[in-house]
Amino acid sequence: MTTKDPQAQAQSQPINLSTLPVPQLTSIKNQLTQELQHLTNSFTQLRTAQAKFRDCIKSIKDGIEKGAKTEGAATKPILVPLTPSLYVPGTLASTETLLVDIGTGFYVEK
Repeated sequence: MTTKDPQAQAQSQPINLSTLPVPQLTSIKNQLTQELQHLTNSFTQLRTAQAKFRDCIKSIKDGIEKGAKTEGAATKPILVPLTPSLYVPGTLASTETLLVDIGTGFYVEK
């Protein structure tokens, strides 16, 4: 025969909200609001990370396609930043034009 923890049994039983005092209902509302805000922020951060990941994949695919078009040309090795701490090896297909990130999502063609 197994004995269950009384606290676990109390937590798993349904609570009638109409019998709770107003301060306790306010506390529950505040807790649920905080949890919803945390989940919303986490979802936003996840969507941002997904967008950055898609941009990285697109940049890599574009680089591979451009590299395939200029395979016969002389290329220079470079490190391509995907994130502030992640770099991948690549080649500079053209030294005539470069796209430079000047911050906050702005790029300049040089």
